Amino acid sequence: MQNSLYLIPTTLGENWANIPQEVKDLASNLDVFIVENLRSARRHLRKLGNQKDFDSEVLFFELDKHQSNFEGLFNFINEQKQAGKSIGLLSEAGNPCIADPGANAVELAHQLGLVVKPLVGPSSILMALISSGFNGQQFTFNGYLPIEDKEKRIALKKLESLVYQSPFTQIFMETPYRNEKLVDEMISILRPETKLCIAVELGEENEFIETRQIKNWKKRPNLHKRPAVFVLGK
Repeated sequence: MQNSLYLIPTTLGENWANIPQEVKDLASNLDVFIVENLRSARRHLRKLGNQKDFDSEVLFFELDKHQSNFEGLFNFINEQKQAGKSIGLLSEAGNPCIADPGANAVELAHQLGLVVKPLVGPSSILMALISSGFNGQQFTFNGYLPIEDKEKRIALKKLESLVYQSPFTQIFMETPYRNEKLVDEMISILRPETKLCIAVELGEENEFIETRQIKNWKKRPNLHKRPAVFVLGK
């Protein structure tokens, strides 16, 4: 195994069959990890098949959610490199570094000369895009929209304008407990004929994916607290 930083995907929900066996094997053999949340990371690693003693056999570095401990992260990666260790960067859901912290770890790995190895796993963004019926050749992922209502409405109108003025499909996300409010806001401020795809619980048993015009989204399944991706296109 090369002295590497492995970008380890996890499931988008509870369907661990979506994770390739190669990823499970690698995650089971590594004993150094950079994680966003220690508790959930341990649970994910058990699901991936890692049977090591997490208290004595595995070393974890927990990412600061504000990404302020840059020096500590640098020292941790450098120490592991000097010890000849490979590191796993573990996502909370889907792939690391997309709507997920971890980019600093990848940046430092490049600076320190580690091999960066991305691994294949489910991506809610790509799954929503390819099932939307919109342009998959030119698209923009906008991450999470602003929390403040006024700023959010401005952002939504801007994304809609981009759909009509350019060929780019516009993809974004919301905190699950705000899904219903977001859709209500889109219905109230976007053009009735604008097309919206809502992709919910992708890859899971209760998966829901539909593309409709805004005017047809008043009747919809319950989206509250269900992980979702939203796509505007034409």
